[in-house]
Order: sequence, then structure tokens, then C-alpha cells
Amino acid sequence: MKVLRSDLLTGFKNKLFESDVENIDNLSFILRNNKLVCSFTSKIAKNGFKLNGYIINNVVYDCDRCLEPFSKDNKVNAKLYLSNEVSKIEDNSYETIFLPDQSNSIDLVKTLIEILIVEKPLKNLCSSICKGLCSNCGKNLNNRTCSCVN
Repeated sequence: MKVLRSDLLTGFKNKLFESDVENIDNLSFILRNNKLVCSFTSKIAKNGFKLNGYIINNVVYDCDRCLEPFSKDNKVNAKLYLSNEVSKIEDNSYETIFLPDQSNSIDLVKTLIEILIVEKPLKNLCSSICKGLCSNCGKNLNNRTCSCVN
């Protein structure tokens, strides 16, 4: 997801970004359709630019109970501060990213992926009522019952 400095200087509101992440090195998870989707609003701030918005959490997880793949598709809030003087940023509620004065654009894909990694739940469940797998025959109990004696 490249953001142009010219766009940051003019500002934008609720701009939708979509990036292909199929060829990202060391990507420790899969995004549905290999797309990173997000929406941001930008404004000029002291020593840089503020981006406020969200990332669609379309990470494909494997359920810890039934092992079926699923995605949450919820919105993860993201606040980014792009600045050439990172040490002068005093607002700790923003993820601060160095943007040199001579750069005409910045690629935010890796930063947004890091935000999604931090949002990974400790327990991945496709639903709160997931029945999981039969411990004897291995059938997915969400789809059908088995004849095993418990």
C-alpha cells in the first residue's frame, strides 16, 4: 500500500486501499484472496502526517477445535504518524513511522501486517459454539454427529 506524499499534503478522507500481499517475505499468515484492505483519513500534523482508520482483519486462521479455516472480517483500528522527526513525536497513541523529507511515497504494507499480527487472538475459534473434533474418530462435530461412544 503505497501512500504518496502529494496525497498526504492535500489530505484524504476514508480512502480505501487494497494491496496484493501474495509475495510478501516472511508473511506468517494468509490473508483471504491475498489482499490487504484498509481505509484511512489523513491530515497534516506537527512534524508530519497523521493517518487514522482501520484494517480489515481478513486473516485466515485455523480453528483450534475443529481445524477448519475461517476469517473474522472485523475492523482493526490503526493510527499512524508519519514523520521525519520521530524523536519529536510525543503522541504515544500512534504507531510512529519514519518518512524522510526526500521520499515521494511510503509503503505501509509491512507496518499494517505487523498490526494484524499483534491482533492475533490467543485462541482461534470459528465460533463460540464450535464443537470441535471427535477424539475417537476425528469427525468434525459441527458438520455431523458420530457413532463413537463417549
